[in-house]
Amino acid sequence: MKNDFFAKMLLSCLVCSLAAVAGCCIQIGCGVPLAKYERTVQLSEPMPAGSVFTAQTHNGSITITGAGVPDCNVTATIIARAGSEEDARRVAEETRIKLESFGKKLALKIERPRFLLNQSVQVNLNAKVPNRIDAELTTHNGALKIKNITGQVNGTTHNSKVVAERLCGTIKLRAHNGSISCKETSGDVKLKTHNGRINAAYSEDASPVCDASLITHNGSINFTAPASFSTTVDVSTHNGSINTELPITVIGKVSRRKLSGTIGTGQGKLNLETHNGSIRLR
Repeated sequence: MKNDFFAKMLLSCLVCSLAAVAGCCIQIGCGVPLAKYERTVQLSEPMPAGSVFTAQTHNGSITITGAGVPDCNVTATIIARAGSEEDARRVAEETRIKLESFGKKLALKIERPRFLLNQSVQVNLNAKVPNRIDAELTTHNGALKIKNITGQVNGTTHNSKVVAERLCGTIKLRAHNGSISCKETSGDVKLKTHNGRINAAYSEDASPVCDASLITHNGSINFTAPASFSTTVDVSTHNGSINTELPITVIGKVSRRKLSGTIGTGQGKLNLETHNGSIRLR
């Protein structure tokens, strides 16, 4: 019995050591309370309209808001954890945040120190940018929040939600374990997650012709179309139902779980897919 206990403790601490080498910290039976240290970095760089803003953080959220400003203004919150307050402070202070320009691209870069056992760092980014730009945003563990952007937006997270509001352009948003919400949008949208619901709503003044694709495996889909919507329609679910308030001219067999047809003159494309969940069109 005693030998089993020590074997489990040894295995747990070995897992912690391997996680530390990979740049993260997992507490499994090591019994070490972590100290926390937080610091804030503020950065600003000129950013002409039509530029591309890129940001990537592994552990942390990204919030980006478009406004009538000529610069990119970033507040980065660095949260470090370690076995002591002194070590947590060192990890936070050795984490560098910078903005670098490459032609029309402005990139936010994070340089992290090498982690030891039971050390980790999280960087949350909050940026105010000109509202007419393109954006490429990536995080692994953290939420994406995007607002008031006109341009091409690519956003990806693995373990959290995506919330977008008042976007106009070509929008691609992806998650794996998390919901996606995109409201008051205009333009083409491609939204995809594996575990989570998807809600998409076009603004009242959006173009009636657009391409929209909403795909999830486990979750419901709610789609609100622009006024005078014109599109072909392909909607399907395996375990769930389809409900529509839109005037769809159905093509082929009518089914509770699969629907194909046209709305208006059928100029755009609408594809809605889920495996476990219901679909509603308005």
